[in-house]
Amino acid sequence: MAVSKQVLGSRTSLTSSSFSTLASGNYCASSAYNCATNEPHDVIVEVECATTGTPASNKQVVVFVKESLDGTNFRSGPESGSTTTDERNLQLLGVIPMNSSSTTQRATFSVANALGYCPDQFKIVCKNELGVALTSGAIYTAEVSYSAS
Repeated sequence: MAVSKQVLGSRTSLTSSSFSTLASGNYCASSAYNCATNEPHDVIVEVECATTGTPASNKQVVVFVKESLDGTNFRSGPESGSTTTDERNLQLLGVIPMNSSSTTQRATFSVANALGYCPDQFKIVCKNELGVALTSGAIYTAEVSYSAS
């Protein structure tokens, strides 16, 4: 009887050009992550961020996922700017509490857990709710697959 073993792939950077300096009240989106090549069962997303300002307001960074079944048509919702009109269309991955300045905060999230499946492609959307701008930030991914052992 073959037993499935979960395999976590290597940590890889996901490009998001404006995340490291994201202004308070604004959104930014990563480049699209293509799951169609390796067809993982899940993708773990790690988000790290920091500020040198003193957080006020909601003291958090909110992380969303925008999926696509074809790599062209993604879920509706903001990817930049500060207009929150369509924020409700975004799928929540989670929240990173940011209660202090000069401390890098990290959190990991499961795409399959949020969506119920692993899509063809997805983008990560982050919203800064700190009351101050971020001074560093990065997004990473690691694919989860299963192998017989």
